[in-house]
Amino acid sequence: MDQGKETPPQDPPPQAEPREIPRILGAFSAGLTAIGCTTLALMMIHITADVVLKYVLGKPLSGTLEIVSHYYMVITIFAPLALVEVRREAIVVDAFFPYYPRRSQAVFIGIALVIAMAVYAAFAWQTTLDALHAARIGERAMGSAEVPIWPARWIMPVAFCLAALVGLSQFVALLRGRNPELAHPRNPETALREI
Repeated sequence: MDQGKETPPQDPPPQAEPREIPRILGAFSAGLTAIGCTTLALMMIHITADVVLKYVLGKPLSGTLEIVSHYYMVITIFAPLALVEVRREAIVVDAFFPYYPRRSQAVFIGIALVIAMAVYAAFAWQTTLDALHAARIGERAMGSAEVPIWPARWIMPVAFCLAALVGLSQFVALLRGRNPELAHPRNPETALREI
């Protein structure tokens, strides 16, 4: 080797970005959504069977109202919540958003993600406390049949916790500069002509 030449320092090789966490959260979210869809189908079958048995045989299924309202409806509504966040399909109004520079857009998205994470985390905390209390007392619904409902209380904490984790993952991605929501700033005069 030539002693007179000094080799410039090499940049370290780029590290792989941890994309496993978003994939795992996406898989869990998709799994919960599949459970929600299955529950919706079961609810339709259950209600149909109850109506048919009630009017044909005069013997409705016991506990249908309690099972539908405490299990099926809760799972159907809250299980897909995290997937909505993963796909970024929540309702948004972005009338002025595309006109802001990308840095401002990133700040607004970051603020929205922090607020969403805080709300989901608060809901997860409170519903966990409620689920623990319901499990401790063995909460039951009494109607045409006595139905234990304390297991259903765990659906909401799981859904809210997963949604908060998705928000955290998206916030970390935003800080790393990976965010597909950032639009290229638009020229207001050009945009008005498009309308």
